[in-house]
Amino acid sequence: MKAHIKARSISATTWLTLSFLLTGAATTGTALAGAANNSLVVGTSQEPPNIYDPWATNNLAIASEINGYMNANLVSKDNNGDLYADIAATVPTLANGGYKLNKNAKGEVTSNSVTYTIRKDAKWSDGSAITPKDFQFWLKVEQDERVPVPSRDPFDKAKIAVVNADTFTITYDPPYLFADQAPPGVAPSVSMASAWNAFDSSTAKLDPKTNAKAINDGWVKFISGFTTSRNLPKVVAGPFKPTSWRAGNSLTMTRNPNYWRVPKGGADKYVQTVQYRFIPNTNTLKVNVLSGQIDALSAVGLTFDQGVDLQRSERSKYKTYFVPSATWEHIDINGFGGVQKVKDLDLDDKRIRQALLYSIDRAALTKALFQSKQQVSNTFVNPISKVYKKDAKDYTFDPAKAKALFAAAGWTPGSDGILAKGGKKFSLNFTTTAGNTTRERVQQILQAQWKAVGVQVNIQNFPSAVVFGTDFIGGGSNGKWDMLMYAWTADPSLEKGNLFSSTQIPTAANGYSGQNEPGWKNAEYDTLWTQANTEFDLAQRVKLFDKMQSLWAEDVPSLPLYFRVNVYTKVPALVNYTFSAYSLYPSWDAYEIGWGSKGAAETYTQK
Repeated sequence: MKAHIKARSISATTWLTLSFLLTGAATTGTALAGAANNSLVVGTSQEPPNIYDPWATNNLAIASEINGYMNANLVSKDNNGDLYADIAATVPTLANGGYKLNKNAKGEVTSNSVTYTIRKDAKWSDGSAITPKDFQFWLKVEQDERVPVPSRDPFDKAKIAVVNADTFTITYDPPYLFADQAPPGVAPSVSMASAWNAFDSSTAKLDPKTNAKAINDGWVKFISGFTTSRNLPKVVAGPFKPTSWRAGNSLTMTRNPNYWRVPKGGADKYVQTVQYRFIPNTNTLKVNVLSGQIDALSAVGLTFDQGVDLQRSERSKYKTYFVPSATWEHIDINGFGGVQKVKDLDLDDKRIRQALLYSIDRAALTKALFQSKQQVSNTFVNPISKVYKKDAKDYTFDPAKAKALFAAAGWTPGSDGILAKGGKKFSLNFTTTAGNTTRERVQQILQAQWKAVGVQVNIQNFPSAVVFGTDFIGGGSNGKWDMLMYAWTADPSLEKGNLFSSTQIPTAANGYSGQNEPGWKNAEYDTLWTQANTEFDLAQRVKLFDKMQSLWAEDVPSLPLYFRVNVYTKVPALVNYTFSAYSLYPSWDAYEIGWGSKGAAETYTQK
């Protein structure tokens, strides 16, 4: 879940000089922006630490977006949230018998199953057929406790039974609420078999609880055995395959000739090459847009205010969009009681977290920075989700209440106005992704607001590759950070509430896997979450989530800020480069992205 985007008036000579200054590298050998050579150049402010593995152990948003070009799924969702078939020949439903609910005498769903038939022409990029064995292999690895997946749920107890050479059934017992919408992954079993066997034999006798590092090192070696020396996967299933990665500069993919879905008019009329250019500073990224060196921006691209600036200065050469997204911006508060600083500052006391939230004016923040287009959140659930609680506890700006809560916990202002207790000042380090100008502005505003109630906040930022490294973002239990601002992205129609389940707390013992970064534990929440996972009656599920969100809003393990709108820019002639809160990334149907001037037919129009 956890997570969370162009005009040419400059001379070629000037641009080469400017490019070096802006990106730190010359553009020799990179794709040219524009439709001339039927390529697509995308700008993004983040570069993933690695780009691909079928188990998504790197769940950074930019990695997911890039993987969208290289991945294929049995079924996926379009911009409206409707399912379409990809690897599967058809979408399994209750009506066609592909999806089944197994009930007991009381009418309760005890298990459910989905049967998929793989289309005859589905192939890996090396030309080999995709078979049920590839899904069985993926599931075997997914279920292995040595593998550092963010969560094994709901596949931890799932079973796959092969029906024939093209068909298999996956059964969930206990039942999985979204079995028909979220299929199992796929991995090239033949290509990965030897590397997996080596990992299996080298770590078979190691205890995951005491040898997490050795096992994780083995996992990295396993993935490396499947990739080239440049960290590119050797075999993929999606419409594009990777061809080069210049660290700190760009990653290039070319159309996969073995991909089975063919866009209207033929694949040759659509984009043949996609290049991502990594430009960490969003101001620099904006300059690249204005200078016409990129065709479109990633969903992980410009900040909101930069998008507004672009929209104000729009010319016919590009267009800027503000699209409601499934991205939740928030600040995690380190709640691991075993960390000395957490104990010293009482961060594991809900009164302190509540006080921190009452101290900041989020409504004024979103109005000043985002024209109130980004909705203030009071829980982690997206407002467009059917289980969203509209009347959750509202922490409207109230500095007096904040001061009272601090005082109740024993924190009183010193001579310098900073809160103190037992000879210690209330001083926090506040971390986010360096170079993201919007986040940095938010930090400065919040820093001033917290200072007004006596909280000293020290800004301590790092590059996104560092922040989202497993040992940092997952290192709350080691005191790696005090407050961490970032975003999670997830399909709002698949809200499970597992982001804050105690089963998702990352620790050294589990290789820092899991997405409950603050380390929040609430037994009642866990009980409700478990019930909600098998509640197929929407009305009853809404009631469970109502209680879950009430518990969360009372404890506020994270400070909810707002749900973002995604800002992105593209050249108008580029068609089918769209996304929504359901399809999540513009790469969701990458095989249809193309240029109208090359004959590409427009299938989807961005609203």
